[in-house]
Amino acid sequence: MKLIRLAPSAPAPKHGTALALGMFDAVHCGHRQILLAAKQQSTARAIACAVLCFSASPHGAPALLPEEERLAQFAALGVDYAAVFDFAELKDLPPQAFFDDIVCNALHARAVFAGYNYRFGAEARGDAALLQSLAAARGVDCFITPPVMPDGAPVSATRIRAALAAGEIEKANRLLAYPYYVRGRVLHGKALGRTLGFPTVTLALPPHGAPLAGGIYYTTVSVDGKTYPAVSNVGVRPTVETGGACNLETHLLDFSGDLYGREVTVTFYGRGRGEVQFESTDALKAAVEKDIALARAFFRREGKKICENA
Repeated sequence: MKLIRLAPSAPAPKHGTALALGMFDAVHCGHRQILLAAKQQSTARAIACAVLCFSASPHGAPALLPEEERLAQFAALGVDYAAVFDFAELKDLPPQAFFDDIVCNALHARAVFAGYNYRFGAEARGDAALLQSLAAARGVDCFITPPVMPDGAPVSATRIRAALAAGEIEKANRLLAYPYYVRGRVLHGKALGRTLGFPTVTLALPPHGAPLAGGIYYTTVSVDGKTYPAVSNVGVRPTVETGGACNLETHLLDFSGDLYGREVTVTFYGRGRGEVQFESTDALKAAVEKDIALARAFFRREGKKICENA
């Protein structure tokens, strides 16, 4: 177990925790309800707010957020400590041992928080009802969050992955409760955008992350505390390259300068079209000009809402 301190002045866990339990691989709107409930109780009881999660999905599903981004999301929601386990550390523990040894003895839980569909213990034999029973036996308060249904169906990481894979970025953002983003250092690309007259910054997509459908997206780029409207291409550039890796290439609409080697955040708000192999570079250039015009129209229409939710 890695016990990561997220808040410098947090109360020591040994004095008790309000402990949120779950995978939290997306920190989506359902996860946030659990975490906010834990934070409210930790504040009321003057104890640490903690989360128990795994470094990777027990089911091998691609991560929606890398670990460092999940930790950043936890900290922003007021979590004081994150207990991050490898699944192998816990997979053989029976539910009773998991609750006694980990939840109570290692993490000093005074109150536990989980979703309605939470499973735990060897072979996932524990469920929310058993968690409530085990907590009652140890004098630990237990709070179970009902399903969160932003569009009439329970939110889940599986649904978010499916939305991203289909290019349904606005749906994914509703389920996440924040806009999907990719953070990384700008790579030295092949300057193909510059030769067309549209210089881009290139980021590698997370190697083990959830797949994002290829195509044109309306995005912003944040660097050094400033945010710029942009248009991004996710894909392999079939018109100008064969067998290329799937990258994220982004043209900032109102920026000039060199960002090589800088850390930037590309945030996704809408999708223009799918990836297309054009007959010529002239046809590609004409399409990019249209993409940029549509991106500008998108930000004129949605810019105020994007800024308010940033």
